[in-house]
Amino acid sequence: MSDDEIASIARTVTIQDVARLAGVSTATVSRALALPDRVAEATREAVFSAIRETGYTPNAAARSLRAKATRMVLVLLPGLGNSFFTPVLDALEEVFSSKGYGVLVGYARQSRSRETHYARLIRGGQVDGVLVITGNVPRDEEFVAIPESVPISLMFSDIPGTDQFSVFDVDNRLASATLVRHLIAEGHSRIAHIVGPEGSLESHERLAGFRDAHAGAGLALDESLVWRGAGNFDFVSGDRAVSDYLAAGARPTAVFAAADEIALGFMRGLKNHGVSVPGDVSVAGFDDTEYAEHYDPALTTMRQPRTELGRLAAHDLLRRMMAKGETLPRTHLRLPCELIIRESVRRL
Repeated sequence: MSDDEIASIARTVTIQDVARLAGVSTATVSRALALPDRVAEATREAVFSAIRETGYTPNAAARSLRAKATRMVLVLLPGLGNSFFTPVLDALEEVFSSKGYGVLVGYARQSRSRETHYARLIRGGQVDGVLVITGNVPRDEEFVAIPESVPISLMFSDIPGTDQFSVFDVDNRLASATLVRHLIAEGHSRIAHIVGPEGSLESHERLAGFRDAHAGAGLALDESLVWRGAGNFDFVSGDRAVSDYLAAGARPTAVFAAADEIALGFMRGLKNHGVSVPGDVSVAGFDDTEYAEHYDPALTTMRQPRTELGRLAAHDLLRRMMAKGETLPRTHLRLPCELIIRESVRRL
């Protein structure tokens, strides 16, 4: 950067500074912020690189937006249809509605265009706060221009390397290790793990807990029993894992799935192939969703305190939205999970 550019950035950064550094017009900068998909990729990258370098945020717009609250909160989910989210959404709606706030539910679906859409909605001042639940929060240009005055909190999963968001989650690694230690205590030494979707911090931590339990018990881990075919935390991913079980040379006596829906899909697939649970193989999950207790056999799992976490996250976000622009310390609250023992695991 030239001396003139450094001097420009030293004062309050304006859109003109961003345009000058990026080598484009101010109209192009505005278009890249409001309609990034309508700007050439090279130009868009230049604009957002300049935004990152200067630290520019549309502060004037942010002040204007905060002067008139929308009384709306955006809850951003990774997808629709997973029963895991039902009690969380119930808890959030109960808390926010009691304070006069409406809840807008969005589904990112790991889609760049949808992330851009919701980032634009947030930047446009259409919500007062955001709760991102078990998703991969976008960390690139779509979220660069979101005013810091808009509180954003994460539920069930932190983002490594960031410290600007409040987080409400559980210790996935410790909980998984606890569950696998239970399987080992029941006499199982050849245990498989159906890993959650790639790129998910929860998947990574639950796999780490699986490894921790083996190491702590002095058991050698057969890497061929780490099954990575899950595309999501859902029934279909569990059904896919049946082929891994059937192809195993020496089949495991127990299988730990990264989520209940994976475990239940796996059990259903095994039943279609005449494999008995827990007669032939024990199965355990993670979450304790509503299906877990009512399936036959009922599923051994780790219970996440979903309702409690939802209420705590909602109250914390309310406090931040009512702070009138005051910067409050980041919250990271981690609640314990509970081992729920049912009929899907048997003692050898």
